[in-house]
Amino acid sequence: RRAIELQPNFPDAYCNLANALKEKGQVTEAEECYNTALRLCPSHADSLNNLANIKREQGYIEEATRLYLKALEVFPEFAAAHSNLASVLQQQGKLNEALMHYKEAIRIQPTFADAYSNMGNTLKEMQDVSGALQCYTRAIQINPAFADAHSNLASIHKDSGNIPEAIQSYRTALKLKPDFPDAYCNLAHCLQIVCDWTDYDTRMKKLVNIVAEQLDKNRLPSVHPHHSMLYPLSHEYRKAIAARHANLCLEKIHVLHKHSFKFNMELKGRLKIGYVSSDFGNHPTSHLMQSVPGLHDRNSVEIFCYALSQDDGTTFRSKM
Repeated sequence: RRAIELQPNFPDAYCNLANALKEKGQVTEAEECYNTALRLCPSHADSLNNLANIKREQGYIEEATRLYLKALEVFPEFAAAHSNLASVLQQQGKLNEALMHYKEAIRIQPTFADAYSNMGNTLKEMQDVSGALQCYTRAIQINPAFADAHSNLASIHKDSGNIPEAIQSYRTALKLKPDFPDAYCNLAHCLQIVCDWTDYDTRMKKLVNIVAEQLDKNRLPSVHPHHSMLYPLSHEYRKAIAARHANLCLEKIHVLHKHSFKFNMELKGRLKIGYVSSDFGNHPTSHLMQSVPGLHDRNSVEIFCYALSQDDGTTFRSKM
């Protein structure tokens, strides 16, 4: 503030003040300072990038993307802007584009641990487990105290069935960052998988408190809807967890800007109903609902089943 008093047309000072305000949680004031910096200097790359971060957090994805691109137009070798743009592109499902910008960020700044970790998330989403594992490992080599990278590495181990390794990595993440809800809840699930009931009551009490706080603050719960059935949560909490995760899926669809399906309400003939699942096979979904499609009145309803997975050759699949 003193620098601005002495030199009112000083964009760097406004940008730095905005950074400090954002750090204190004064987002509106920070946004005003970034905008002031950009009025004074429209090509101020740091302000463009940092304002884009605010827009992204507020859910204004298109505006954030525009600002990141503007920052890169001004300063093509801006590693942080490449990484941030990649994160937004990943959020929109543009995984190949995201990958390209993460690679650019790493080319510019080879020790950019965050970019490696986030690129690992993109590769994981693309089902490239080996590539994701390499990225998380590299991020940890660069910054051994990077709790998020340890947690991401744990998630790869967990999804691959390497539960002891996952437990070890989650515990490392929590040692580095004790207030880490995702790591704590995932560790709790891993411990249930291996039937480790040590301190179970204490662990469950903390897990329930984490979920309660997240729901109260309208945050995405760290417990997956399916896993919520394993814990001493109320039915209201389980329903709220499922709703919040469903809303996340809806948000991802809205970002794609696909037109809503329109249909003629006056259509005659049988109603067409489609069941879509990746679990038409030897899976609890098929076990529980294998008879459901056949219970429809075929005179008024026509049934279609769309499988998103390969035929596993079981009777469950053939019956569906």
